[in-house]
Parts: sequence; C-alpha cells; structure tokens
Amino acid sequence: MKRRLILRSLLVAFAVAAAAIFATVGVRQANYAPEWLNLPLKAPRESGELVVLTLRGPTTTQDVPQAGKHKEEFQTGFEHDLATLFAKELGVAPKFLVMPSHQKLLDALQEGRGHLAAAGLVPTVELRAKFAFSQSYKLVQHQIIHRVADPKPKSLRDATGKRIAVIAETPAHDLLREMTGDFPAIAIDAIPHESHSDDLLRRIEKKESDFAIVDSGAFAVSKTLHPDVAVAFNIGRESKVAWAFSPIADYDLQQSAVLFFDKIRSNGTLSQLIDRYYGHINRIQAVDSEAILGKIQNILPKLRPLFHEAQQLTGIDWRVLAAIGYQESHWDPLATSPTGVRGLMMLTEDTADRMKVKNRLDARESIIGGAKYIVLLRDTIPTRIVEPDRTWLALAAYNQGYGHLEDARILTQRLKLNADSWLDVRKAYLKLREPEHYEQLKHGFARGDETVQFVENIRNYTDILTRLERPLDMDIRFDLQLDDTTLSIGAPKKTQPASDVSISR
Repeated sequence: MKRRLILRSLLVAFAVAAAAIFATVGVRQANYAPEWLNLPLKAPRESGELVVLTLRGPTTTQDVPQAGKHKEEFQTGFEHDLATLFAKELGVAPKFLVMPSHQKLLDALQEGRGHLAAAGLVPTVELRAKFAFSQSYKLVQHQIIHRVADPKPKSLRDATGKRIAVIAETPAHDLLREMTGDFPAIAIDAIPHESHSDDLLRRIEKKESDFAIVDSGAFAVSKTLHPDVAVAFNIGRESKVAWAFSPIADYDLQQSAVLFFDKIRSNGTLSQLIDRYYGHINRIQAVDSEAILGKIQNILPKLRPLFHEAQQLTGIDWRVLAAIGYQESHWDPLATSPTGVRGLMMLTEDTADRMKVKNRLDARESIIGGAKYIVLLRDTIPTRIVEPDRTWLALAAYNQGYGHLEDARILTQRLKLNADSWLDVRKAYLKLREPEHYEQLKHGFARGDETVQFVENIRNYTDILTRLERPLDMDIRFDLQLDDTTLSIGAPKKTQPASDVSISR
C-alpha cells in the first residue's frame, strides 16, 4: 500500500513537472501533446496567437499547391483570409485548426480548443444557445442541384422517389430531414462527414444520386468544374453567416470583432474580399466551363511543357499563363484576329518585336513572349499594389494597353474610389466608352467592358486550372540557365497621368 502511494506521488510530480516544461516550450501550440497536458487557451493578446477552427473546402480553407522550388502548400479560402485579416488587426498570429466535420468543429469549439470558428456557420436558435456570434458578413442559401440532362424539378414534390445527397450531420442534413417529413418517399443519401461540395456534385454526375443540397456559395465556387449540373430551386430560407465564439473567448475578443467588421465594411475591404472569391464566378457560362475542361484533357498536355518553360523564365505560375492563352486563343497556335493580333497568346506585331518574337505562330515563341510581356506590365505597375490586384491590373493592360489602364486608374481616383484595387478600377473601365469620361482622359475611348470580361474570364480559368493541375516542381524539372539576354525586354514607355490627377508610383 505504501509503495502504491509512493508510486502515485511520483506520477503526479512527474505530470506537474512535465506540464510546466511543455507549457514553457509551447507544446500546446504544436497539436501533438497528449490531452492531459493541453492547457486552456489564453486570450490572443496574451498568447500572441488567434486559434481559428475551420473546415476544409473552397469557401473556407483549402491547401492550394503553389509554383516554386519548394512546392509548398498555400492555405487560402474566404474564411481563411477573413480570419487572417482579423488576426492582423489584433496584432497576433493566426493558427488554423481544420476539423474533419461540422459536428467535430462544434464539439471542439465547445471544448475551448479554439477562440472562434470561421466555417460558414449560420447562427441557428440551437447554436445561439451554446455560442456567441459575431456580426454576419455574408448570406447563404441552400439549393437543390440536379443534372442538366434530366428534367428540372420545381419542388420537393418532384423529388418523390428520388435520392437526395447531403453531407451527414450538417445544417443541410438537418434541413432535408425536416422538409422531407412531408415527403417520406424521398431517400436521403447522407455521405461521410469529411466530404465537401465537389463530392456531392460528383455523385450527381455519376448518377449515384439524383439530386444534392449544396449551399449557394459552395456551388458558385465549384460549378465551373461541374458544368453538367445546375441549380433547380432554393430550399429553406436565406441565412446570415457569422463567426461563432468559444466559451473561453473573452469580451475583448468579441468586441474587437465588432470593431473589425465595422472597419472592413466601411473601408471596402469586405467587399474586395467577397469579390476576390465570388465576384467573377457568375461571369462564366456552363458551355465555357465545359469547353476548357475538354481542352485540358486533349490539348493542354502538348502545351504544358511550353508553359512550364515560360514559368521558369519569368516566375509567373504556368497555370496563370495557360489561362491567358486559353482566353486569347483557346490554345490555338495559329489563331489570327481581324485586327492583326496572332498566335496562341495573340500578340500584336509591335509587342512581338518588343519581346523579340520572330514567329508569332510558333507556340513556344508566343507563350514565352506573352509571359515576358506580362512581367513587363506587372513590373511597371506601382510596387505598393499587392497581389492579386497587381496581376489583374497587368492583365487589363495586356488586353488594351498600359495607357488605358492609367486612364482607368485616374478615372477611378476622380470617382473617389481606390485606384490600387481591381474591384474599383473595374468600375472605371466600364465608363471608358462614355464621352463625358474618355474625352477628359489622355488615351481617349476604350472598350472597357471587353477588358473587364477579359480579366474576369482569366480569373475563372485560373481557378479551374489551379484546382485541376499541379504546380511546376522546379527542383526536379529542367533548370534553364539564364544569361543577360534571355529576359531582355524593352523598357516600358512612361505614361504620365493627367495633370490634374496624380497617381503616385
């Protein structure tokens, strides 16, 4: 008995000492300490870290392979970027814990394993009884998705005797169980918790289910990869989305979130973030999506090495270059327009000469020449403008010239908008057809609406290619040796803004 007491005392002492040591070195932050050593989370301003619980998906947080020598995974997603901005506002580092399912996320939040959950949550009556919520920041609507080749259902009555797929133990699952009470003949296909919207859409395409329930945001992002499915009708009410706070979240954190959302609403940051993820997705038609998916299978394999080479020469992700090439010519090396632009990247004769392209109809020369021209334009844009706006503005200049880009940015300032944001410059481009505006600008009339469509299409094609194609691993591929003449390109002509408006460089 005495020996047992001594042994128990030694174990307790060891546990206390180990806990103190691990707390000092920060094992809690590494996610591999045993549960009995996990310490309660401290407030972000005290620990220097905001722990965010989220789910994996295109609208929340996902790992997107990036180009580069280390082929690292880059986390992105609307919820990820929004929470990252909040952490920056607090002056702390964000840490994301990706939970395997909706229910496990709520359990982890209840247990205090994170400060907040950013996962497209809807503050239902049940959840409000457990958690405090932030202000809402977007709306979401559940939708019934169907195969376009089949008759379009108009209501759940038309789904009688059919199978509706839904992710298990999610709000969509709860909604379907509630609404099918009046239609017991509807079969619910509950797929595993770890699934996401693409899994649901693939089930419909493969005819494993007749319909699926997907929220409007997720479907908008995923539909470009699934042109054979479409929205049949909305189900349930449109809901507001908000962050949920853990019971351990103090008043300071919740009040900071109030001030944060007020700030990003008033300064346009929230609108820009929504536009970044959702602004372009409704500008591509199903037929366009279907066409590029087919050519990714049939044509792109032959061109992929050329886009890889262009990335090595310029540093621009080959998938962005491929998106530009698809927008310009649908990857046709012999493409020619009535205006005289030619080749896969549709270069003008002047641009080809400037980029030292001898034969515009040679696919390799055209791709490398177009990539070098994008670099030139991007480097001409003021350095304070960050990505992705920097590339989007460069694409606008690629389409109709740097002079019209400067005009659009000057007009953006006159409209009291942000000339460094594509979201705002896009609005000015649409006015370059109007005499009251273009007559006051140096370079005059421009078909600005075509430029906007050009950039938005490339954004969509880039999204598709990034999700389907791997980045170039520059370690194991060929390594080009660049000499002083390889990237020699003519210096850009300086375009001065109008005298009454100054755009600082």
